[in-house]
Amino acid sequence: MHRILFISDGHGEDWVAAQIASQLTRLSAQRDLGALELRALPMVGDGHSYERIGVPLALTTRVLPSGGFTFKTLRGLWLDLRSGLAGYGAHLVRSVRGLADWADLVVAVGDILPLSLAWLTGKPYLFVGCTKSDYYTEGAYSCYFPWERALLHPPRCLHAFTRDRITCRNLRLHRVPASYWGNPMMDGLEWDDTHQPPRPEGTFIGLLPGSRPGEAQRNLLDMLRCLEAVRHHLGGPVHFEAAISAGLGLESFRRQAAPLGWQDRGEGRFERNTTAVVLRTDNFSAVLHRAHLLIAMAGTATEQAVGLGKPVITLPGRGPQFTRRFAYLQRQLLGDSVRIVDVAPARRPEAVAGTAADLIKDRERLRQFARNGYERMGGAGAAGQIAAFALDQLPRRVRGGTPQSRG
Repeated sequence: MHRILFISDGHGEDWVAAQIASQLTRLSAQRDLGALELRALPMVGDGHSYERIGVPLALTTRVLPSGGFTFKTLRGLWLDLRSGLAGYGAHLVRSVRGLADWADLVVAVGDILPLSLAWLTGKPYLFVGCTKSDYYTEGAYSCYFPWERALLHPPRCLHAFTRDRITCRNLRLHRVPASYWGNPMMDGLEWDDTHQPPRPEGTFIGLLPGSRPGEAQRNLLDMLRCLEAVRHHLGGPVHFEAAISAGLGLESFRRQAAPLGWQDRGEGRFERNTTAVVLRTDNFSAVLHRAHLLIAMAGTATEQAVGLGKPVITLPGRGPQFTRRFAYLQRQLLGDSVRIVDVAPARRPEAVAGTAADLIKDRERLRQFARNGYERMGGAGAAGQIAAFALDQLPRRVRGGTPQSRG
């Protein structure tokens, strides 16, 4: 029996870890390696991504008021401290130490927080750095601080896997054993349209309001205020569809849309005057693949849309995640595929509509978005390769050879 513990610290990080866990299960069965037991410790959130693929949670975790962005703003830190952040942090440390005897290998996904907890276990660990990128520093130097790089060296850290080539290159300059095999964020997005209804005639626009309770509802309301202007500006049929996180449900969105004049027509369809939008919780990959353009106020989902070659319009929000600062940092990370509409709320509908028309009508620019998306986000397949490397470590319990990086 081999046991692997996953530690992650956010919705997107949970997604990435779940893709690797799913591939571990598949490859273990193919290789006939015997029993493999997986557990997950999602430090922030409900762990829905893990539960969806049948990986049990190692302990009950909490949803913090900041949505996991404790140290991004003073307000987020204050809210989390008031809700018992210090006690919760101590609980996580005690729990991880208690799990140390159980685990043979730890996979830390995210940033310094899961990386530190992996180190505290005293067990060998892999690190998947899906949040930090040297695109933020324009490639000039490593975005990983010296104390983070200290946790990425052997023998305890078996290997680090980065989200892009330039981050891998700069970590290697600091003698960190790192590889870039693609971005596991792009795994798990497969969509088979064989048995699906055809894409509606006209323009299909997807809405990605994010996954954090409270914030996602506010974000969607900001988007809804723009839809009539977008439809009038584009002309012809325009189909709007929102991908709602399964953990949020639709009821809270329904309650908040009603005061804006949106009438519930059933089955997730809402109408206001002659504009309609569909809200669903089971359509994420379909929306990404079918959309000609997306309006997004999300983290991982925006990155995945760009990775699929889609143009994205973002609106700076009220946080805790999708603030003005976050939007501009995301634009720096993802390049020209993202357009930020940063105007006064009263001017936003017309500005969004004009930007949408500009993006959709320029065919050469659409081809550029596909190239940029692959450069910034890579292709699918990294989760399977990271899982294969993890399995190779289990019989020996020590690192066996450095994998060949594509970066």
